[in-house]
Amino acid sequence: MRIADTAGQPCTDLLHALDSGKEGLSDAEAAVRRARYGDNRITFHHPTPVWRLLAAEFFALFPLLLLAAALLALLADHLSPHDGYDLIGLALFGVVVLNALVSFVQTYKAERLTLAFLAYIPQSVVVLRGGDKVLKNTWEVAPGDVVFVQEGDKIPADGVMLAGGPLVVDESILTGESHPRHKRPSETIDPDATLFCGALVHKGEGRMLVVATGAHTTLGEISRTTTNLDRTETPMQKELKGFVRVITWLALGIGALFFVIGMALGNPFWGNLIFAIGIIVANVPEGLLPTVTLALTQASLRMRSHNAVVKRLVAVETLGSTTVICTDKTGTLTQNRLHVAYTYLDGMQIEAAAFSALLQHPAGATAAEIMALCHDAIATRDVDGSVRFHGDPTEVALAQFVDTLPGFAAVTERFVSLSRRAFDAEARYMAATYHTQGDTLYQTVKGAPEVVLGRSHYLHRGGHPTPMNEADRSAISAQAKRYAADGLRVLALAYRIADAPGGEPEGLVFVGLVALVDPPRPEVPAAVAACQTAGIRIVVMSGDKAETVAYIARTLGIAQAPRIIEGPELATMADAALHSALSGEVLFARIAPEQKLRVVEALQAMGEVVAVTGDGVNDAPALKRADIGVAMGLKGTDVAKEASDIILLDDNFATIVAAIEQGRAVYDNIRKFITYILTSNIPEILPFLAFVLFPIPPAMTVVQILAIDLITDVLPAIGLGNEPPEADTMRRPPRPRDEHLVGMSTFVRSYLIAGPVEALLAFAAFFTVLSAGGWRWGEELLPDTPLYAQATAAFLTAIIFGQIGNVQACRTARLSALPLLRRFNPWIAGGIAFELLFVAAILTIPTLQPLFTVAPFPAQAWVWIIAAPLLLFAVTEIRKGWLRRPSS
Repeated sequence: MRIADTAGQPCTDLLHALDSGKEGLSDAEAAVRRARYGDNRITFHHPTPVWRLLAAEFFALFPLLLLAAALLALLADHLSPHDGYDLIGLALFGVVVLNALVSFVQTYKAERLTLAFLAYIPQSVVVLRGGDKVLKNTWEVAPGDVVFVQEGDKIPADGVMLAGGPLVVDESILTGESHPRHKRPSETIDPDATLFCGALVHKGEGRMLVVATGAHTTLGEISRTTTNLDRTETPMQKELKGFVRVITWLALGIGALFFVIGMALGNPFWGNLIFAIGIIVANVPEGLLPTVTLALTQASLRMRSHNAVVKRLVAVETLGSTTVICTDKTGTLTQNRLHVAYTYLDGMQIEAAAFSALLQHPAGATAAEIMALCHDAIATRDVDGSVRFHGDPTEVALAQFVDTLPGFAAVTERFVSLSRRAFDAEARYMAATYHTQGDTLYQTVKGAPEVVLGRSHYLHRGGHPTPMNEADRSAISAQAKRYAADGLRVLALAYRIADAPGGEPEGLVFVGLVALVDPPRPEVPAAVAACQTAGIRIVVMSGDKAETVAYIARTLGIAQAPRIIEGPELATMADAALHSALSGEVLFARIAPEQKLRVVEALQAMGEVVAVTGDGVNDAPALKRADIGVAMGLKGTDVAKEASDIILLDDNFATIVAAIEQGRAVYDNIRKFITYILTSNIPEILPFLAFVLFPIPPAMTVVQILAIDLITDVLPAIGLGNEPPEADTMRRPPRPRDEHLVGMSTFVRSYLIAGPVEALLAFAAFFTVLSAGGWRWGEELLPDTPLYAQATAAFLTAIIFGQIGNVQACRTARLSALPLLRRFNPWIAGGIAFELLFVAAILTIPTLQPLFTVAPFPAQAWVWIIAAPLLLFAVTEIRKGWLRRPSS
């Protein structure tokens, strides 16, 4: 039986249905029921073995491509030993293993998601067994058991109150709302009588009848839903897969084409195969995986400085493609610091700036007394003597307000508590009765204005009760509605001199209204404006009332005339109606956290990339299903944090927007460094093609290719991955969903413009050295000759120098990179310095020369090498200028 199935049933019928009674169950019966329903544990999915998680990291498309290239390289080494193919094969294996380990760590953390649910299950509990109170392990509790709960306990299962109370229970792990709920027994089961597994008892004690245990509890259902949901593939993962497919087929196609050409020209089979393998390996961007990983890691570190902790590296980029942010209100858009903004006494409004005048008002002292006495906040005293209040945020705000006036203790110490009626959702008021020093019974009341007004016959006017007329009622009611329309939380205050403790509060003396506000965060309006400029929609999903949600949305500029959908309406909406509503301005109020999942899935079905904020256990499914789950670090539960991709340390909406800017920058930067590393593919490929087609020696060796892809290109590529966001990053709309990370323009720039220019300059240096050494066209040149080592050294050096100009040009996509030459990027500067040191080292250190097949070369070749970075930069700048020209 589920707890939801008990709503509306008489409690006696539920006891009969569960075959339980005042003495509880016997141990034997409890054991039978555990065998039927399972132990009171949350059932987790069977975890994937660690070895299988690790093995899966090697079977993604890109690792498979690198592994295939590594095997081909080892095959080439077997066919032609001592050409360096063994080194490139081992290096490729190393790259795959390193990245697999990094990805495995992230996957392993996600696999342990549901362990966070364990923290909400107590270890032992007092149970009524055969009429005796006994201490049992929580897993032994069964449906039909009678369990005792008290202040400080966590509820061990789902059930209903039988006796005791009222309880003040914190259900925020399920609801995400910080307001404690008041629970009490009821003859007919209603929401105020139900208790949920994992909730915390703040105050009170009582007995509960267990209805559902383990996986059948609300918490267990959430756990099962969360663990059964698959994370959606991120846009970056999809784009990288597409890029790898293109590169794979391109490499295989070019290799096969020139293998056929070589065979047609009569070249030996094995020689053709080796060079085909060289072409394939040269086309594979070996440095892409480590460069992407390092770029995402650096971006996550930058986001950490903006109070956003990244749990999944790929989530960094996903933020940049976000089109909709579904956000909570309390603490995210607002400061989560509820405080008194106005009091309204005898037709006079007293604003925050003039609260010192409150006690001067004839009704001021009485209003302060009611706020201090009619509450459930818990006051504690710190070591320094200061008072701290805990409990419902509204009552804490009232207590803090009183403490700044006459002093909370100064008011309460004059009264002796006799009885208290806790606030409940049906009656919508709270009452507390005290003995005064004059031994008078003084009943204080606070609650919804319309309820308290309806029970009031008098108005506290001029310091004395006077009969209330209809004009008074209309004025007070109108003022309460104005406060509510402005998004304020409004309470009415009243009292009466009672005949007996705990009587019904009728014939009250109405004292006034108190209006509270949770002010918007001051930095949020600018963040909202930035989202709107960037083409990102904001959908507020809050458990608060509609008026407050609408007011906050208007105040922050999120929406001006939105449609407001409340939870009950959402529950009955068809999918088509929900999609229609989501296409316009819409806010959600009084929405249950589990309903967030439906909104998220509806937006995703409409083609949106959705970021979702959440903090409660019930938010976990929506956080996991979202394209990017954002958990609150300050008020969020462990489960929400585990289910999320990013944790906000300050619970601040503006932090999300700052993180989105970083995410967009990451996407732009990954595109930049892919453009950069693809450029050197052409001068790496052409030497093999030229060797097959023409009677010339190969201008590069495979070890030199490895040196470029995994040594000299890496640091500058990481530098491009660490470029700060460009000035227009948040002035652009989200990129179209059909826009690819590596499109035709990237291939044109790298393969048809910059790459051929770099190759041309490298060949010019190569042939300059050969000509100076006396080589003539068509002559055979053995690989172990000094002249060959000099010529390949010039070719390699020209490519490295060309990449220096290329990396500077790649710092922008369309705008001129000239202004950025003055902006220092330590990674790019360090990368260029390393490239120069690498060239100097391999040309001057004798032990390195044979490894890389290089030797010092004549000075005339340096003309082409020095020109390489300048020409690469100039050609790319001319192309960008051509693209920026106004269309006619």
